[in-house]
Amino acid sequence: MNVFNKINILLFIAIGLIFSCTKDPSIPINSSTKIEISKPTLSAITQVGATATAKADGGLNGDIIDKGICWSTTINPTVSNSQKLSGGLGEGPFIVNLPNLIPGTSYFVRAYFQSKNEIIYSEQMQFKTVDYQFASVATNSVTNITLTSVSAVGAVTATGGGMISTRGFCWNTSPTPTTANSHINVASGLGTFNADIPNLNPGTTYYLRTFATNQAGTAYGNQISFTTVSVKLATVGSISITSITKSGAFASGSITADGGGAISSRGICYSTNINPTITSSMYNNNGTGTGTVSYSISGLQTATTYYVRAYAINSAGISYGAQISFRTL
Repeated sequence: MNVFNKINILLFIAIGLIFSCTKDPSIPINSSTKIEISKPTLSAITQVGATATAKADGGLNGDIIDKGICWSTTINPTVSNSQKLSGGLGEGPFIVNLPNLIPGTSYFVRAYFQSKNEIIYSEQMQFKTVDYQFASVATNSVTNITLTSVSAVGAVTATGGGMISTRGFCWNTSPTPTTANSHINVASGLGTFNADIPNLNPGTTYYLRTFATNQAGTAYGNQISFTTVSVKLATVGSISITSITKSGAFASGSITADGGGAISSRGICYSTNINPTITSSMYNNNGTGTGTVSYSISGLQTATTYYVRAYAINSAGISYGAQISFRTL
């Protein structure tokens, strides 16, 4: 054997010894070799939450240093670009409750496990949270009914999962009023609220409901009807007569209350017959509103008895004061 062949033999033996003493390199753990992660299942889906269940199988417990659920509103969520919650160490089933979700929103969910070498994800699942619901609203009561106003109390008892941006009362002279009719806004949010409803007409029946608006739309409460106080006849005081002559006298009186309605006309009426009126006797128009009325009566007959009283007109009708009589000279 020549020297060259001896060298080749020695080199071959050395190479064999080197390879026989080196360990195989570590193979990364992944879903195709040792561990499998199941596709998550979703349950208990609400407006703001859901429960995700998954399972990691295979390998040793020490191979899985973390497992859990990640989710997002965009596809293929990861632990680095979306929200995530851990389901603990090691293999086996795990449950994660997804919090703080948005109503009526689609989410993408994946289970994951993390080994010392890599992170593996499951197949993606998609679900949608329960949508916004109409708010629950109650019309509690109406009180302090007057000629032109009423006090109303209502409440938003549930938000429907949304934000109450507007709440208040709406009313009309026809049933089932809406915000397209007369309405008043009273702040926002959950809870009891109240307001004085102004500018109503006397003696009129109204229908009133609460309302509340959130992302689902506007909801209405139960309806309450009420009738405002009617206008009453004006209150007219008695007459006094002075400066009596052969053909005249001076009459004065007062309108002390308008009965809840505007006084459109007031004055003095007189006649030789008892209980004079503005339709059957002589009279004057002394203006509008409450206050003093007076009239210098002339053109009377000598030595004649006359009957006089004040009057006032509002929307309830004509009212007269107490009658007084006098006799010309």
